[in-house]
Amino acid sequence: RLMSCHAENRWVKFFGKCNALSEALNKCLGEEFEERRKKQLVEARARKARVKAIWDETKADDQEHLAFERAQRERARAQQN
Repeated sequence: RLMSCHAENRWVKFFGKCNALSEALNKCLGEEFEERRKKQLVEARARKARVKAIWDETKADDQEHLAFERAQRERARAQQN
């Protein structure tokens, strides 16, 4: 509707003829932007939580692996002595 208002009122548009349509469009686009932003924020937090869980699991696995290697080295030293 805004585009057709601008097309139909080539010169009057500069004096505010289509301002109401322009404001309505801006309001609608702003609301849509805000909805998308909130949805993306929720998705980003979920992704971040999944990545953190994977990193925590990897870190725990690394700690277990290091403890296992340490125990093997200690057993090897004990057998040498």
